[in-house]
Amino acid sequence: MTTASYTAQILAAYEGEVAGAAYFVALSWSYPEKAAFLARCAALEGATARQVGALIRKYQLLPHSEATLEERGVLDARRETGRAWEELMRESVRSYAQYVEQFRALETLGPAEDQAVLAALTAHEVQLIEWMRAETAS
Repeated sequence: MTTASYTAQILAAYEGEVAGAAYFVALSWSYPEKAAFLARCAALEGATARQVGALIRKYQLLPHSEATLEERGVLDARRETGRAWEELMRESVRSYAQYVEQFRALETLGPAEDQAVLAALTAHEVQLIEWMRAETAS
């Protein structure tokens, strides 16, 4: 793994978190009864983006604009319109597992000084999955 590949993954993770925060906010337009849950998810994504932002600055990476990333998140949320909530949660649990694996792999590549941020990146995805599983159980 090259430094360029490592930093490309950091950049993608950061952009995904910014878009993810907007995604959860936008989902609340389609699922207003779940607004509190989605706000919690958006807040976690935003906090994680801020943490990963430290690596963006460290490696002097140039992410897409916040507006562009937020638009991406909103567009992704619009694709979910009309799905049953339980179906969305089950599919999200399934698909988010790939991010956990990607983030764990990224942890193995990062230098010691990046480990706290990388571990937080993985942990936030695990937390989202736990919350979503709880949503399907209720």
